[in-house]
Amino acid sequence: MAPVLPRLPAASRWAEISCVRILHWFSGTQRELARAVEMGCWFSVGAAMLRGRKGRALAERMPPDRVVTETDGPFGATSGRALEPAECGVAITELASLWGLGEEDTKRHILESFRELVRI
Repeated sequence: MAPVLPRLPAASRWAEISCVRILHWFSGTQRELARAVEMGCWFSVGAAMLRGRKGRALAERMPPDRVVTETDGPFGATSGRALEPAECGVAITELASLWGLGEEDTKRHILESFRELVRI
């Protein structure tokens, strides 16, 4: 798969483009993550992503105000069972731990992120 970030317009041009860039299950390098954050990208994170060491390391550095939860369900599966929206609770618990926040604060961050996306 070809890298995505080099294909996106330079950050200086993004003000001219009316869209939100959400990187689903971002799996780039720490350097690419820093560039994506600088470019104003958002990130969708699910419990499956947070099971791996790399996914956890990336999520730890994602800005909480630009992270939303997702499941990949019903196409994603764990132990042969389709993932469901309830799996987002697992992601919230993991994100709270990574960000050094309580679960209620993390839920508020995620909810506010969703609300912000609706406003954009």
